[in-house]
Amino acid sequence: MDGSGLTFEDAFRAEYVGVVRTISPIVGSVEDAEALTQDAFVKAYTRWKRIGGYDRPGAWIRRVAIRDAVRFADRHPQPVTDPPHQRDATEPVAGSLDLDDAIRRLPPKQRACVVLHYLADWTVGDVAEAIGCREATVRVHLHRARGALAAALEPAEQEMNDGR
Repeated sequence: MDGSGLTFEDAFRAEYVGVVRTISPIVGSVEDAEALTQDAFVKAYTRWKRIGGYDRPGAWIRRVAIRDAVRFADRHPQPVTDPPHQRDATEPVAGSLDLDDAIRRLPPKQRACVVLHYLADWTVGDVAEAIGCREATVRVHLHRARGALAAALEPAEQEMNDGR
């Protein structure tokens, strides 16, 4: 045990699942998220004498995993799926709205900002620290992402309005 009283094993048990959940939407698959999370824990293990003494060693691990996830997503773009087929008027509208797919289509940094800020409920400051940029940059990413998501989801919303 180190200064925080937390062993590496304790940190692994406490943080692993949450880190995988956080970065899965950024990289697009649970398998890749698990591999990146394991890499972050390996990095932490090799530095545990220092990191174990931090007030929140899990935050260090999460930040490393998030930054690696954004880099991974930059290097391995996800294939863009075909646009949804034209919906028959008798089809349920709820099935045509696919927010997950729209988020996957965002550029990696925008995707990371959306996932961390809106889905994980992090502050803009926390997101900036995690991905390694300024708060203003996070706000720009969020603004652009909201615009892209609105455009991507607009056809489904238009269909809902036309069906009234």
